[in-house]
Amino acid sequence: MDRQRILVTGGAGFIGHHLANELNQQGHEVHVWDNLSVGKKERLNEGVIFKQINLLEDMLPPFEFDVVFHLASPTSVPESLEDPMKYKDGCYYMTKQIVDMCRKYKVREMVFSSTSAVYGNTDEFPTKETSKLNPLSPYAQYKLDAEDYIDSISQYTNTRFTICRFFNVFGEEQHNSGSYAPAVAIFLKQYNENRSLTVTGNGLQTRDYVYVKDIVGFLISTINQTIYKKEIFNLGYGEDCTILSIAETLNHPISYIPKRMEPSKSLADITKAKETYEWIPKVHVKEWIKQYIGK
Repeated sequence: MDRQRILVTGGAGFIGHHLANELNQQGHEVHVWDNLSVGKKERLNEGVIFKQINLLEDMLPPFEFDVVFHLASPTSVPESLEDPMKYKDGCYYMTKQIVDMCRKYKVREMVFSSTSAVYGNTDEFPTKETSKLNPLSPYAQYKLDAEDYIDSISQYTNTRFTICRFFNVFGEEQHNSGSYAPAVAIFLKQYNENRSLTVTGNGLQTRDYVYVKDIVGFLISTINQTIYKKEIFNLGYGEDCTILSIAETLNHPISYIPKRMEPSKSLADITKAKETYEWIPKVHVKEWIKQYIGK
């Protein structure tokens, strides 16, 4: 692939730094803009060009890029219920600003990180991109509003758009502290600290876990695509696991905490991603956990 000038917003975060470093290793000129609210600059390869920028408040430099990956966003459903305005700003208005800048500066491609939460408590499994949308939180609603904004202007710009609905992403260096941390990261931290694993409810709710570097592989495969103006892709593993079975993989004491309002099942239909990009996720969450803890 020819050397590209690429921006990764939120590129010091969990998914973002894996993407930025891989792009850098492939020889691209990689720029990362991040406000470091949760990201860590030290995660980035030496060759990545970093700027600490608040995308909502700072004057943005010109978008002189071939490709923009917009990953900057708050990502917690529970937090969005407590602070919906943070999510309106961070999921909708920030995305609108990035889209408008891509349009103004004639960026060739923009890739947007959306979420499977837009489906809500669906009863269609595996869930397709065309399944009914039922966002149940401000996080999901404002991500969907951002998708709708992209759809509304896509025919009026030369920028091509790829919208990625991430299912449950896991992997190295995922944040593992606070009440909003994801289950796999929490379990690993509890395991390492020799504390019991806290399973919510009865643990029989299922999730479709997809490895962060498999996600990165898909994102990079979209560079230089010319087959569509705007498309939406589900990115999961294509298999669901119960939260309890994830915890049991660690062979460690388990304690149960009160259930919360959340979908009982999550399972992605990833046929579209497979057929369009020949993308096949390779790493299963349970196998990764076993390797991670050395068992």
